[in-house]
Amino acid sequence: MNALFYKSARPWWLLLLGLLAVGAGMAWNLQREHLRIQVDELARLDNQSQVIQDNLMRQFDAINKSLQSIEAELPAWSRQPDGRDEAVKHLQSMEATMPAVRTFLVLNQAGDVTLSNREELIGRNFAHRAYFAAPQQAKRPYALYVSPPFKSVLNHYLINLTRSQSDAQGVFSGVVSAALDPVDVEILLNSVRYAEDMRTQLVHGDGLVFVSRPALDPAQVHDASTAGSFFSQHRISGRSVSQFAGQDAPGQEDQLVVVRTLYAHGLAMDKPLMLVLSRQQDKLFATWRDDVQSQILRFVLLALICVAALRVFQRLALSRRMAAQRLKLATEASGVGIWEFDLVSKRYYWDKTMFKLFGLQPELVSARNDDWQKLLSADDLKRMRDATRLTIRQGQPFDMIFHITRPDGQVRAMRNHAALYADDQGVPRRLIGASEDVTERKQQEAELRVAAVAFESTDSMLVADARAKILRVNHAFTLLFGYGAEEVVGQNPSLLKSDRQDAEFFQDMWSQLHRFKRWQGEVWNRCKNGQEVACSLSITAVADDDGCVTHYVATHTDITVRKAAEDEVKRLAFYDPLTQLPNRRLLSDRLQRAVSQVHRNQGQLAVMYVDLDKFKPVNDRYGHAVGDALLRLVAQRLMGCVRESDTVARVGGDEFVVLLLGITQVTDATRVAEKIHAELRRPFVLQVGEVSISSSTGIALYPQHGKTEAELSHNADVAMYAAKGAGRDRFLLFEPD
Repeated sequence: MNALFYKSARPWWLLLLGLLAVGAGMAWNLQREHLRIQVDELARLDNQSQVIQDNLMRQFDAINKSLQSIEAELPAWSRQPDGRDEAVKHLQSMEATMPAVRTFLVLNQAGDVTLSNREELIGRNFAHRAYFAAPQQAKRPYALYVSPPFKSVLNHYLINLTRSQSDAQGVFSGVVSAALDPVDVEILLNSVRYAEDMRTQLVHGDGLVFVSRPALDPAQVHDASTAGSFFSQHRISGRSVSQFAGQDAPGQEDQLVVVRTLYAHGLAMDKPLMLVLSRQQDKLFATWRDDVQSQILRFVLLALICVAALRVFQRLALSRRMAAQRLKLATEASGVGIWEFDLVSKRYYWDKTMFKLFGLQPELVSARNDDWQKLLSADDLKRMRDATRLTIRQGQPFDMIFHITRPDGQVRAMRNHAALYADDQGVPRRLIGASEDVTERKQQEAELRVAAVAFESTDSMLVADARAKILRVNHAFTLLFGYGAEEVVGQNPSLLKSDRQDAEFFQDMWSQLHRFKRWQGEVWNRCKNGQEVACSLSITAVADDDGCVTHYVATHTDITVRKAAEDEVKRLAFYDPLTQLPNRRLLSDRLQRAVSQVHRNQGQLAVMYVDLDKFKPVNDRYGHAVGDALLRLVAQRLMGCVRESDTVARVGGDEFVVLLLGITQVTDATRVAEKIHAELRRPFVLQVGEVSISSSTGIALYPQHGKTEAELSHNADVAMYAAKGAGRDRFLLFEPD
C-alpha cells in the first residue's frame, strides 16, 4: 500500500518542485527588473539635475559679473551731473539683455534704493530685506549673497543675488543686487520634465521653495526643511548629490528623489541653492506592475496546464488497467443478447440473455431453437427472412426493428443486427448477431416527438444540462436573440447576459432555483447584434427520481416594449427633457446617497453650482429655440469635464449642478472648476453664429462646508452668488464668513 502511494505521489512532488523553481526564477527576474528601473530613473533624474545646474550656474556667473561691472561704474556715475539718468539707462539695457534678471538695485548704507532699472523703486527703503541685512552684517566684500525667497512690493516671489560694497576705509557703504526672474527659472525647470508625474523644485539652502514645476499652492508657505525630509537628510549629509526612494513624509506617496546642491565654480556664495527632482513610484512602476500581473497569470496557467496534463496521464493509465474489467461488466449489464445461426444445420444458438429477452425457456424450445419466429407478426417475419437472405447473398450486414408478443402477453420492440461470417475458403458458414429490447427507447422517442412539437412554441426556449451547458434551443430563440443553434449549443446561457444585472442578482437567482427548483423574473439579455432586450424569464429545474437536477428549461418572453414605456415614465420623472441631464429630484437622491457613502468611508465630495452669465441676452435676442440649443451644448461640455462616476444635473433655467465623487483634496475640485470655466468661455457655434458666454460657479466641499445635502447645496449656492457679486466669470470656494 505504501509503495503504491509513493509511486502515485512521486510525480506530484516532482511537479511541485519544478513549479517552485520556475516561480522563484520569475520572482528573481521581476525584482531585478524593478531595481533596474529604479537605478535608471535615478540616473536620469541626476542627469536632468546636472543640466539645470549647468544652466543656472552660467546665469549666476553672468549675474555676478554684471554686479561687478555695476560696482565698477558707480564712482563714474556719481561724478557726472547726469550720472543718475545714465546709470538707470545702463541698468535697463542690462536687464533687457539678461532675461534671467527681473530687477537691478543699488542700495546705500541706509538701505535706500539709489539706482534701479525700475525707476519706481528709486528712493524706497529695503533695509529690512534679507538681501541687504545679511551682507551688512557679514561684511564680506567678495561673497555673493543668495537671499531666501521673498514677496516683492510688486507681488512677485523673488530671490536676490547681492554683492556688498565698502568705501575706501573698508566701511560698509551699501549693496548691489539683482532679483532672479522666477519665470525664466520656471521655463528652465519645466524644460527638463519628461513625465507628467515628475516634479522639479529650486529650493533655497534654508529650505524655502522658490520655484516648483508643477506649481504648488500659492496660498501656502512651502518649507522643504522639515525634520526627516529628504531635503534635510541631504543638507545634513554634506554631499553634493543625494538619491532617495520612499516617502518624504508620513502619508505621502512613494517617490524617487534626487537632491543636488548648486555651487558655481569661482563664486563665493553664502548660501547654496538646491534642486529637488522627483517622480511618483506608483506611476513609474505601472508598466512593471502590469508585467508582474502578466507573469503571475502565465505562471498560474502553466501550473494549471501541468496539473491537468498529469491528471490526464494518470487517468489514462488507470483507464488501461480497468479496460478489460469494464468491458466484461459492460457486456453482462448491457442487456444485449448474442446469437448465432448455423447456415448448414439451420439451428439458432442463443446465450442466456436472448432467452430472457424473448421470454422463452431453454429446456422447452425445439431442436433448431426457432420457436421465437412464432412470436413475430407475419409481416415482421417476412422482413426478417428477406433481410437474412439478402445478407447471405450479398454479404452486407442488416439492422432492423421488429415487434414480438412474448408468451406472457407483453409486446416488446426488438432491434436485431447481424453480420455474415465465412470460413477460410470464403464459404459463408454462419450469421452472428445481437438483439436488444428497445421498447422503452421507442416510447421515449415518441414522447420526444410530442415534446418537440411543444418545444417549437412562439416563446423562446432553451434546454441546458445540469452544468448549465445549452443542449437545445427552438426557432423562437433564434428569432429573438439572433443566434443559430450551432452557435449556442455547448455554451453557457451567460452569453446572453448584459451588464445591467450584477453578480449578486444571479447569485440570488441560482440560490432560489436550487432551493425551489423554479425561478421567474425579469432580466435584460444581449442579442447577437449587441442589442439589449428585456425578457420575462422562467426557469424550471428538471430532477430525476433521486432528486438530482438533470436539466434546466428556460422560457423567454420579450417585454422590451413594456419596459421602454416604464423607462420613459421614469425618465420624465427624473431627467430634464431638454438636456437629458438628471433633474433636481434625481440629483437630490444621488447627493443623499453620496453623502452617506463618504460619511461611512470618511471621504470627500464636492458640490458645484454653475450659473450661466450672459445667457438671458442670448435668449432674448435670438429666441428660445437658440437658447435651448445653447443649453444643450452647455450640458455636453459639462459632461465632458467630469468622470462617468460624477453627476451633472440641470436644476433651473440656466443653472447646473456638478457632483464630484472620490476627491481627495481641494485642488481636485478646483481643477474641474477651472476646466468647466475655460470650456464655457469658448464660443458656441449656433445657427445664428458664434455666441460667447461665461459662468459663475460656487463650490462647497464635504465635510469642510457641510455634512448634509441641504448644507452643501445651500453653501454652494451662496458661493455661486458670491462669484456673481464679485464680477461674474469666475469660481469661488465657499467661505464661512
